[in-house]
Amino acid sequence: MKEWLTHNKFILAALLILCACIWPVGVFRAEKISRTAADYSRNTDPIGQVAAIEEFVPQYDEIKTLGIDIGKLDGRANTGSIRLTVYDENVQELLSVTYPVRDMKDGELTDIPLDMKVTPGRRYFFGVQCEGYEEQAPVLHYRDETRNACPEHLHFYYGPVVQEGTVANMRFTYAVRLTWWQILFYDSFIIFAVIAASKLWEKKHERQQ
Repeated sequence: MKEWLTHNKFILAALLILCACIWPVGVFRAEKISRTAADYSRNTDPIGQVAAIEEFVPQYDEIKTLGIDIGKLDGRANTGSIRLTVYDENVQELLSVTYPVRDMKDGELTDIPLDMKVTPGRRYFFGVQCEGYEEQAPVLHYRDETRNACPEHLHFYYGPVVQEGTVANMRFTYAVRLTWWQILFYDSFIIFAVIAASKLWEKKHERQQ
């Protein structure tokens, strides 16, 4: 055992670093998805001059992507970029990203990367508006909140006017910490892979000698 440790210090160091990346450092995270239920969607008016806004409360501390659902009006609204802006509870801008309309799905959720830290339980807003469009701006799809709302939903607005009883069609993908079972599984896999690689290297080295 002592001889094995002496000749495998580098492998052991790599093993410890990889395991530490999983726990306690937490470099690798799992995904958790929360979304509105599948149902018939309604359209806002175009989101060119007026933004659609969702007031929400995140369930976890890191939003990886936010899925939104636009309608391209039979191809007439397929130009420009969607600007997705996240605000805090005081309507102070926290993050703003753009995504080309031509790359978005028509009538389906498109996940837009955010990778932003949030505080679970606090109120936030996200606004969706199209910029630089030519013929017409797209619409945003929303649904009846009674059967379809996800836990994040508070209110849905078109411009400053709340749309009572409705929720934007949306999907939150969170990055969450691994469970103990996941940590155990990944650590076990790393240990097995490193030991197997070490054994193969030793056998190859012995044959070369």
